[in-house]
Amino acid sequence: MRAKRDRPLIAFFDYADVFEDFYPHYGVDQQSFARSWTGTGNHALTALIQREIGDVLWYEFSVNPQATETRHQITGCVIKFLPSSWLHRRLWRMFYLPSMAWRWRAAYPGYAAVASYSALLSLPLLRALRADRPDFLFSQDYATGRFDVLLVIARLLGIPLIAYHSGSRRENYVGAFAKRWSIPRADQLIASSRAELEMLADRYGVSRDHLKFILTPIDTGAFTPMDRNAACSAAELDPARRYLLFVGRLDDRIKRISALMRAFNARADQYPDFDLVIAGNGEDNATLRALADKLAPQRIRFVGWASGATALTPLYNSADCLVLPSLSEGFPTVVGEALACGTPVLGTRVGGIPELVEEKRTGWLIPPGDDQALTDALAYVMAHPAETAALRRHAREKALERVSPAVIAAALKDCFRAAQDDHA
Repeated sequence: MRAKRDRPLIAFFDYADVFEDFYPHYGVDQQSFARSWTGTGNHALTALIQREIGDVLWYEFSVNPQATETRHQITGCVIKFLPSSWLHRRLWRMFYLPSMAWRWRAAYPGYAAVASYSALLSLPLLRALRADRPDFLFSQDYATGRFDVLLVIARLLGIPLIAYHSGSRRENYVGAFAKRWSIPRADQLIASSRAELEMLADRYGVSRDHLKFILTPIDTGAFTPMDRNAACSAAELDPARRYLLFVGRLDDRIKRISALMRAFNARADQYPDFDLVIAGNGEDNATLRALADKLAPQRIRFVGWASGATALTPLYNSADCLVLPSLSEGFPTVVGEALACGTPVLGTRVGGIPELVEEKRTGWLIPPGDDQALTDALAYVMAHPAETAALRRHAREKALERVSPAVIAAALKDCFRAAQDDHA
């Protein structure tokens, strides 16, 4: 029996199998993650849930847990580190640590599938769930093996499972055969675009009563327009120059930062007052910096990882537009943050980007992977500063209308209420 509580307890599980798979790429250690780091859309989402719906207990797994249980200073959630299963830890060390491990890269898809299913088969997790008795399980995405495992756990515990889409594509689902069984059985699924919602209904037969379309919340009070000279001063940029901005993971396969750099370089001589600013970190950091030195060393600037409104609001307000040439996305937080600052967005027609980016009203849309369209769109932005500036008011209005905390909180409350009612 779960103890009666004033607020529901919501157990949150993020996408990565273990902490080591993702966060160290951004210079984050377990102690800072548990106490203050807020570099992902998960943090905006869980902070809003913590404030408006219930107490969030974020279960984070590690091959070598160093933190234990800590109250996060920014989100208010409790972060609890647990070891992944014995099998997962053995596989992880065999795959990544030996000097010969690079020879095994061809086996990665098989390793990734086993790792995704095995990470949560952990006795410490079962003990924690028995002790904590959460009222909901809340999962980042339904593309992984861990989602299938969480569904089984939810059924055994007799509690609702909610999952939200964060950019996965159907062709890359782990355990694709099992997804035919697991996806329709979640209590609620949150889609990041109307196209994703329709795909879940049509291809997987998910009841529309179990589907919600909700975007990532943006703190529209912190991400807000500001004087450009003050913004440039805070961002340590020259207000006499103009800027195109990229913000995000330096994962070139998905984010296509190298394509953006080449597109900018193709037009840079025609627009000498423009620079490209890249804010981010990740596994392709060194490769992309080397490419920048080759293409336009004085015109492509890397400013490192930036997160939170204090660091990002000046960058958005300094830029003529944010550019996001991704091949795939869920709903990228940076789009909502930029629009909330009144900064137009040039993005690809993927995921939730078209939900907020309206052609020549809040930004511009191009096909994913189309380098010529990207080059032409950058040239338009650089050649038409007045037209670009005229979009800023509409960008801010769209963010207030679609991703403000009050709007998203109401939608999330409805989602959790529906999951609870379906499970009653």
